[in-house]
Amino acid sequence: MALYLKIATQLRNEIISQYSAGDLLPPESRLADRFSVNRHTVRRAIDELVQDGLVRRYQGLGCKIVQTPIDYALHDRAAFSHNLNQIGLGLETEVLHCKRTTLPETLAQQLDMAPDTRIHELKTRRLIEGEPVCLIRHYLFGLSDDALSTFGGGSLHQFLRDNWEIELRRGTTRLRARMPTFQECDQLSITRGVPVMEVHTRNHCRQTDELREYSIARSRSDLFEYSVEPKP
Repeated sequence: MALYLKIATQLRNEIISQYSAGDLLPPESRLADRFSVNRHTVRRAIDELVQDGLVRRYQGLGCKIVQTPIDYALHDRAAFSHNLNQIGLGLETEVLHCKRTTLPETLAQQLDMAPDTRIHELKTRRLIEGEPVCLIRHYLFGLSDDALSTFGGGSLHQFLRDNWEIELRRGTTRLRARMPTFQECDQLSITRGVPVMEVHTRNHCRQTDELREYSIARSRSDLFEYSVEPKP
């Protein structure tokens, strides 16, 4: 086994047993002294850890241990804020954009709706402990013009339930991985080398089965693992 791989294996074992999310690895110079190798060898070892998703490099800071991936279950009652709060993660919601508009033509064709269908388009960014983790674009149907005027963050589904008595359930969900755009890199504080997981979801009114929301979530693939629960 190459020397850098032996170092990577030892560091990997130490990270699992001795480090917590957010901890910094020792500087490359100190690791080079410890293992009696040059910094290039240490850098190659850390490259392996980066590829494995165990650490991330931060300019001027060093290599930080990455949080264990969040297990996000997809089922008919799954909602982003609720899911993360259930596992004890403090979540913040930033409203980036909200407007009354018409449904985009490509989406109208996909949903078999008239292209002049009036909707609310809401864009949010979700953060955990101040770190951006997900961008969501919501297309909402059948709401009054001022329905979202008082929405300032938190769970959108809870807001609709409390204010408009609309209970949503998850319908069809599609997932795909892709490389991020430059804007997504900026909004999620990631590099172009970190893929995003894109989740398209149709949410229906539980009472009437009418489609009330189409959402497109783009989350950091280094922080989330999705699990699909079979129907009973």
